[in-house]
Amino acid sequence: MADGRIALITGGAQGIGFATAKRFLELGFGGVMLLDRNGAKLRESAEKLKSLGRVEVLEGDLMDVTLSARAIGATVSAFGQLDVLVNAAGNTERCGLDDTTPEAYERLFGVNVRAALFMMQEAVKVMRLARSGTIINVSSMLAHGGPPNLATYSASKAALNTLTRSVANTVKREGIRAFAINLGWVHTDGEQALQTSFHGMPVNWADEIGRRMPSGRLIVPDDVAGLMAYLISPSGRMMTGAIIDYEQVPTGVFEAHPALAPE
Repeated sequence: MADGRIALITGGAQGIGFATAKRFLELGFGGVMLLDRNGAKLRESAEKLKSLGRVEVLEGDLMDVTLSARAIGATVSAFGQLDVLVNAAGNTERCGLDDTTPEAYERLFGVNVRAALFMMQEAVKVMRLARSGTIINVSSMLAHGGPPNLATYSASKAALNTLTRSVANTVKREGIRAFAINLGWVHTDGEQALQTSFHGMPVNWADEIGRRMPSGRLIVPDDVAGLMAYLISPSGRMMTGAIIDYEQVPTGVFEAHPALAPE
């Protein structure tokens, strides 16, 4: 059954962005605009999706402050409307208290916060005309606090969450809703490459770590796409401003301390 809605998805060439685009098209969306800085991967992904519906692509780097207006403009020009914005792109650069440089700070906050802000600003201009729309920002469980080498990344995601709540509050009476999803450990192609090349993990690291998780596996992009499908559905229409912890263990709850374990 045709849905007819249109989505713009940043980071749409792979991982969560790609899985979300696929899910939306399967739901009957009239089309999706995929935005990514990896042009080759973008075109490859669009080719994979074209049998499901109309797909347009825009190559660009979110550090470019003019990209937000161009992306929203391109979406409206191509499809005539914009109903859903998913900010799935993110910078996961490793740095903390001792080694964050001004340049690294600018990159992390530039992509994770500034780009999301201006993408929302431009999207809301269109959504206000229709008095309808949904915004979903992909955040991280590390927004609650992260390890030393991800301290600055964690701060950027905490900022994104506060921004999301504030935007939801701003537009709550205009038919527009906004959410953020705090992701736990997700097994994506990007995470696979990072863990094996940067952290020196074995190729099967996800299987080994996944077996120790409550569900017996790590989260995968299609899981997240399912949550997005709920948030944009009629079942999710009575909520906004929610920051959802999408993780397999409750936030702030810890396993028993080893000293308290039975002998």
